[in-house]
Amino acid sequence: MHNDLRSKTVKAISHVGLGNAVGKLVSLSTTLVLARLLSPAEYGLMEIAMMLIAFIGFFNEIGLTTAIVQRPQLTQEQVNGCFLIAMGCSVVLFLLTVLAAGPIAGFFRQPQLQPMISTLAVGFIMGAAGSVPEAFLRRQMQFKAMAGITILGIVLQSAVSLGLALAGMGVWSLVWGSLAATATYSGGYFLLSPWRPRGRYGVREAVELVLFGLHVITSRVFWYLYSNADRAIVGRVLGAASLGIYGMAFSLATLPSSQITSLVINVAAPLFAKLQHEPARLNAVLVNMTRGIAYVVYPALMGMLACSHELILVVLGPKWLQCQVPFSALCLMGLVKSVDPLLSQVLTAIGQVKRLVAYTALCAVTMSLAFAVGAWADGLRGVSAAWVLVYPLLSVKLLHDVARLTGLSMRGYYRALLPILAGALAMLAVVLGVRAGLYALALPAPLILVLEILSGALAYLAWIVCVDRHAVGEIGQILIDLGVPAARLQRWPFVRKRQQ
Repeated sequence: MHNDLRSKTVKAISHVGLGNAVGKLVSLSTTLVLARLLSPAEYGLMEIAMMLIAFIGFFNEIGLTTAIVQRPQLTQEQVNGCFLIAMGCSVVLFLLTVLAAGPIAGFFRQPQLQPMISTLAVGFIMGAAGSVPEAFLRRQMQFKAMAGITILGIVLQSAVSLGLALAGMGVWSLVWGSLAATATYSGGYFLLSPWRPRGRYGVREAVELVLFGLHVITSRVFWYLYSNADRAIVGRVLGAASLGIYGMAFSLATLPSSQITSLVINVAAPLFAKLQHEPARLNAVLVNMTRGIAYVVYPALMGMLACSHELILVVLGPKWLQCQVPFSALCLMGLVKSVDPLLSQVLTAIGQVKRLVAYTALCAVTMSLAFAVGAWADGLRGVSAAWVLVYPLLSVKLLHDVARLTGLSMRGYYRALLPILAGALAMLAVVLGVRAGLYALALPAPLILVLEILSGALAYLAWIVCVDRHAVGEIGQILIDLGVPAARLQRWPFVRKRQQ
């Protein structure tokens, strides 16, 4: 990666990361409070409602955001046409969702779902209004501005949800909080974007972008099906309470990967598009970004796995202890799911969306069958096992597709991740050993959790400095890209790395 591009990428990731970190801190704190104010069944109802809303939401702007980011040249008429099409689609989807709310509530045998789904559908119209402005902000890599909008939206969502929950509104506190966030995001994108719907609305000119977007949407639909088939099956077969347990476990276990991976992907999408005709540079950037994700996510996942019992007991409370088995399994799944979204972004960037559609269709069929078999055979444990046993095999197929199209070495890709995985596993062993000793002393659970976290952090830091010496150089370069003077890095462990 050229120095200017690398520096710009690192700074963009830092802006997104800061926004996500602050936003997630607020969101996580709110979730922990709401977990004590609301019941697992109420969380389960929101999970079911959001499954439908998120699925229909894929069609809300019919992939035009991705098309605008990927396309090298655009005209004002094209973009105006895209905006008009997105708004028209949102109105149609709103009406269809309201009509479908009753049958969906009947299918899950939960009458409360009908008004919830109808209310949440208003978000389609609000979201469509901000889709094209958001695409322009991403295209221009204005991630600092987007980070500010993210923080504001999460803060307002948290304030609304907490206020209504304390007022006794139950699950409706989550509904109105979600709509508050959607309105904030769309309004913020529209205000900060340089684009405005002026001049002629070129609907015909926008057709080419729509066709590309439809392929993107098709792949996302299949992705959504296999990513949410577990929730649908758990909700239908095992009930709302089990879905609330599973949903909380999933949210907590995927917290590191969802935040770190999503912030990297926000930057990767426009960056990969710029490098779509330079496969060697594209592969180098892909591997570097993948390693960057793994350095943060892998130790976090293994640490949460090691102290899962104490983490759930202290953070969520005793009523959520049934989360432990699915939570532990999903932490293992996260080792793969945290890095393979970058591979999907490569296929989109180089215009191979049809191949991505084929892959996500395979995942939708395979994972849905695995979830169904797992749920009927062993309940929540069976569903969790499907993620751990089946999903990694599908990720190998995705990597193979990317390697054939870009010349990426599969062996080199896995070799780049191996030292990081080894460090995370070494840290896991240390934490488990410390945990056994702490329980022998009969210490309280909160103190055990704190000591487990400290021992894990120290063990992983020791691994990076003493064993994975390549990481020290990478960290030093990132600090330089962020603006730290190289002279300040003339000290241990950075000097030690250069002397070896």
